[in-house]
Amino acid sequence: MSGLFKAISRQRSTVDMAGVGREAITTQFTKGRLDTSGAYKHLSPVEENLLADFWEKLLADFDKPLSEVPSDSIARPIECDDEAEIIKAKEIEESAPFEVFEGCMFNQSVEDKCRELGIASEREDGVLVPKYEKQIKDGTLGSAVWSVVREDHPDVLMLRFLRARKWDVEKAYRMAVAAVKWRVQENVEEIIWYGDLHNDASLMWKGVSYAHGKDKLGQPIIWSGSCLHHQKDQSYPQLKRYMIWMMETLRQLLTPPIERVCLIMDLTDHSNANMDWPFVKTFLKFLEAYYPECLGICIVYNGPWWFSGVWKLISPLLDPVVASKVQFAQKPEGLLKFIDEKQLLQSRGGKNAYKFSYVKPDPEENKLMFDAEGRAAASRKLEDLQSQFIQATVDWTDAKEAGDDDKFAEAASRRMELSDQVAAAAQEKDKYTRARHFYTRTGVLVDGVVDWSKLQSPS
Repeated sequence: MSGLFKAISRQRSTVDMAGVGREAITTQFTKGRLDTSGAYKHLSPVEENLLADFWEKLLADFDKPLSEVPSDSIARPIECDDEAEIIKAKEIEESAPFEVFEGCMFNQSVEDKCRELGIASEREDGVLVPKYEKQIKDGTLGSAVWSVVREDHPDVLMLRFLRARKWDVEKAYRMAVAAVKWRVQENVEEIIWYGDLHNDASLMWKGVSYAHGKDKLGQPIIWSGSCLHHQKDQSYPQLKRYMIWMMETLRQLLTPPIERVCLIMDLTDHSNANMDWPFVKTFLKFLEAYYPECLGICIVYNGPWWFSGVWKLISPLLDPVVASKVQFAQKPEGLLKFIDEKQLLQSRGGKNAYKFSYVKPDPEENKLMFDAEGRAAASRKLEDLQSQFIQATVDWTDAKEAGDDDKFAEAASRRMELSDQVAAAAQEKDKYTRARHFYTRTGVLVDGVVDWSKLQSPS
């Protein structure tokens, strides 16, 4: 065994599997420096070796049917018959329709609202996006994994599960496979395909949750105003769809080393009428099991006096790692510890004049999605690069097993180059498989580059 791998073997027993060595989130803000330990391109030799072990397990199952690969159980945060709820919502829409917000009716989708407003493409049927075409090539684990990776660097995704399971490769692997199975069950690819067009119109028009600006560590800020949310305003399946769409969209705003978001749970004007336990339970389960390591910090802002009692009910539901990221602020001064005043909204004590206003779809914004030949060409290019990445990964794991330092380093370098190429090719294919959305319409997100100045208006 070579010197490097002997050293790794000795360190395995002492490596900080629990992540205790990582700086507390408040310390990172105090220093103004993001802790990148355990993140993509910032791995210790021990962590890189554990990542290789993870990939070795994954590749051993890559061509197996997804259903045959062992995993953690797929937890349902609440018991809900989605089909029955969808039928019920449709019946309410047809027999007892009611307005939810600024002309948006109960159970009305953005697509339906656009049709009502006369927003239609030049095509004969006026549709804004073509009918969904399944992008998962077959029923194997490998095909499903690539559908999850999408425009991410492959290692970024795998490292999320490793960190979430404190670098226990077996536990991380079973967790990752469960997340892949959940995505297939929920048909996340179809949600991405249709984008906000199939979301509940009132949720989009209200701006119940939206991203704007960045915190002092460079993490995108997600503003979530609870006073805008009422459980009766939408069905549970629509709310769940909205949450999945939001999380998938936010993934596009994350570029290494920025891999997490800053969530502001704004409780200004919050009342009991805004409490929605199915929403809370679902959101927490998504964060813990299916989108791990995506939360950098959660700031609970301006909670009413009685919220401490609610927090006692919520906190036991939180994963300890998630709970450690929760901070409380009652006044703007509390927010300014984490957000520069030029990034903080004026309405919350900062100098940024931005106010959310939903930007409706452009009739021709999804024209590339109607280009089947272009999509097929983009798919072929991406699949070729994915195959090259897999071969480089095999070479990498083989070198690890052989204890060959030079070949391991050479294969690691080749993987890194291919990872960039895979991400770029996936981003190109994305134009053919994802409907445009608020952040692309406003110019905040263009070809993977995020520019909040397109929306910010500091006073």
